[in-house]
This record gives sequence, structure tokens and C-alpha cells, in this order.
Amino acid sequence: MKLEDIQDCLCDLYDIKRQLPKNILSMPKDNDGTDTTILDCLENVIEQLTVAEQAEIQTEIEVNF
Repeated sequence: MKLEDIQDCLCDLYDIKRQLPKNILSMPKDNDGTDTTILDCLENVIEQLTVAEQAEIQTEIEVNF
């Protein structure tokens, strides 16, 4: 995935996280009796994309160095 695409996805996720009411974010992610919330899922995706973003930045630095 390109750095620009990762950053675009991160911006979208931060916007979604900011716009959703807390009562929605605290809801379970499914109806299977899980303790995992919608916020937990969003934060996990944000974290994973942030790791990918940093890896892409590091790759660009190494290529341009």
C-alpha cells in the first residue's frame, strides 16, 4: 500500500472516530457476546495502519538516502 493511501485511510478513520458518539463507540463490535467495542476495532485498525505508515516512511528514507 502506498504511503499516500495509508495516510488517507488514517485521516478517514480519525474523522469517523471523532464523529461517532461515545455511546456508539462503546457498543460491542458484534452480537456474539464479545467485550470488544467498536472503539477497540477502530483503534486497532488505526494502530496497524500507523505501523504500516512508519514502515513506508522508513522505506522512503532508505531509498532516498
